[in-house]
Amino acid sequence: MDEVEQIKERLNIEEVISSYLTLKKTGSNLKAPCPFHNEKTPSFMVSPERQSFKCFGCGEGGDVFTFIEKMEGVDFFNALNILADRAGVKLKPRGVKYGDKEFKPDQKTKLFEINNWASRVYHQILTRHPKASKARAYIKKRGLTDKTIKKFQIGYAPDSWDYIIKFLEKKGYSQSEIFKAGLLVSGQKGGYYDRFRGRIMFPISNVMGNVIAFTSRVLVDDDKSAKYLNSADSSIYHKGKVLYGLNFAKMSIKSNNLAVLVEGNMDVIACHQAGFENVVAASGTAATADQFKILSRYSSEIALSFDSDEAGETAMKRSIILALENDINIKIVALPAAFKDPDEAIKADPKNWERAVLGAKPALEHWVDLLIRKSPDLSVTEKKKIAKEVLPIIKTTFSEIEKEHYIHYLAGKLSISENSIKDTIKKTKTPHRQQPGKANSNDKEKKSDTKLTNIERVVGMIWNDQELIKLVKSDLIADSEKEYIKKILKQINLGSIIKSEFSPEEKSDLDQISIVAMKDFDSNKENLKEELLYLVKRIEGDSREDIRIDFARKIAEAEKSGDQKKLKKLVEEFQALIK
Repeated sequence: MDEVEQIKERLNIEEVISSYLTLKKTGSNLKAPCPFHNEKTPSFMVSPERQSFKCFGCGEGGDVFTFIEKMEGVDFFNALNILADRAGVKLKPRGVKYGDKEFKPDQKTKLFEINNWASRVYHQILTRHPKASKARAYIKKRGLTDKTIKKFQIGYAPDSWDYIIKFLEKKGYSQSEIFKAGLLVSGQKGGYYDRFRGRIMFPISNVMGNVIAFTSRVLVDDDKSAKYLNSADSSIYHKGKVLYGLNFAKMSIKSNNLAVLVEGNMDVIACHQAGFENVVAASGTAATADQFKILSRYSSEIALSFDSDEAGETAMKRSIILALENDINIKIVALPAAFKDPDEAIKADPKNWERAVLGAKPALEHWVDLLIRKSPDLSVTEKKKIAKEVLPIIKTTFSEIEKEHYIHYLAGKLSISENSIKDTIKKTKTPHRQQPGKANSNDKEKKSDTKLTNIERVVGMIWNDQELIKLVKSDLIADSEKEYIKKILKQINLGSIIKSEFSPEEKSDLDQISIVAMKDFDSNKENLKEELLYLVKRIEGDSREDIRIDFARKIAEAEKSGDQKKLKKLVEEFQALIK
């Protein structure tokens, strides 16, 4: 019996597909919403008897190998590779024959192998190597057991510029291949060096448990190195489409009919170690629509738990907007004020987390309650401020039922009529709403699905993270009617933001701009920097074009009037400006 037949014999299609979808019995078959197109009424059918699947909506169909090819974006050989690990079958490295065709390893095969080798060696270094003693002490201090360390294959990358290069080269992989796997960085003077050095390593796996990337953490927090660092995106790893811990959490999510999304890897690990296994993390990104849709395949209930600091609050608001726009129901897990994150709450007493999850509230209710706690006197001014922040979100909510619910909730909390809220909503300006299922274009020109101008996007990013102000090397100029935009641009050009100089209303408006500007963004600092630099360049280009058009008009007028003195002065000024 060849390898393909062994895999088919040891794995049934129901078992494999249920790793990705929640299947429900319908006669002798099973059904679920199709993962290959957007639909509300399930038309995706699995036949255990025929060992096949078929979607009667989009027409996709095939066997277990076809399903893996489609879900993981790989060819037949790599689909075999993914399934072989699960089935305990060892494939021949040179390829396999199936029918009258021969299938061989390709570039993606090597990327899976490279990440698998890296995971094994990092884990071995953490658990055995003398140079990892500080890393082991750190892990133990965080309260992780040996069983947990083994389960999550936590590792340590030595503080070396070429350890993983040398190790993987001995295994037969080129530096170019290791780079494509996301483990190396390209040097400015050519060549490569290890991306991860002196860091705790957390392997990131796909749903089937194959290692596809890493998240890493520094041992000592300082301002010199990024606290967390992820693998670069590759052909097998796309940050916005992967959830850390889902390979371990999927069955618990199904059985609890609840998926809990947290911020960090350590939060996931702490929850799983304490027995709360329906927890995953976005792992290095802001939560994305793709991640919400993945979770909704396993459960109709999704809850979010973010850190209680300012950055966590911003991330929570951004996620709420994204979920409501995409017709995804979410709740918010609010931890007791004494705890910053799930890890801290569980360490104090696991019941803290259990109670918080049971008490999770619908997302926008939590947002309204949060604003009211900050303004308990609820004066007319405070009511207007709260409404101004929340009403644009209610207006962008895709579901009319949810919209009605939140209008009723807000009216009750602010002690005002629902009709007055509905009238105000009609006058409320909102960003353009993205329809569920329609992904944003990757084109830089279309990256934002909002009506924010480029200058507002820059302002929003810097309001969210003031460290980015250092990247703005020239004065930003913008023709804006909004006084707070003019004020913040002046501060940006001077090199620092002084939030105390803005009124509560201005801060609220800037918070809104920040939430919209950041909602589709990867929170990775490097990606933010790259986007900011791009936007600044665009703004500078637009500014130069405005100057050119304005001077062209003035020069034409001077020529028409025959004023040679004025003409000469305008030409000199224009040449000085464009140098």
